[in-house]
Amino acid sequence: MKNHHLSSSKVRAFTMIEMLIVIAVIGVMSALVISAFSGAAQDTRKVIARQQQAAVQNAVNAWVNKKSSEVGVGLLGARTIYNAQTTAKAKLILIGGDYDVSDGTSTIVSGFLDESTMSHFIKNTSDSDKIQSQALKKTDQYLSLADWNAASYPKVELK
Repeated sequence: MKNHHLSSSKVRAFTMIEMLIVIAVIGVMSALVISAFSGAAQDTRKVIARQQQAAVQNAVNAWVNKKSSEVGVGLLGARTIYNAQTTAKAKLILIGGDYDVSDGTSTIVSGFLDESTMSHFIKNTSDSDKIQSQALKKTDQYLSLADWNAASYPKVELK
């Protein structure tokens, strides 16, 4: 007959308390990871919104430089033309470019914003005083093109 020693074949296992602690730690770590990723997506949209603001501001600056250097227009004439546009959307179209619809398509003929950016803004803008894109909508922001007064320069604001 064989002599089995229970002490030498002792089975080791996790206790219920150890298992609960491990599960709790994994739960806390997964919550931290999920919150980090959701914040990153929102931060990315805010960066895109700032880049879009900068793109429109660069287009405004280029338009002002071109228009004010035209013979007979000057800075005062450029300001008058800019302020004659009564909505932000009208100012964006003035800066971004005129559409040619004669061939059945709506392509930008001239302007300081590329065609895809301009059409994206136009497609996503429902309120004519709040210029929006998909990224701006998701962050509850919009671009505003206020009137250009004599003491300042035309400014694109992110609101």
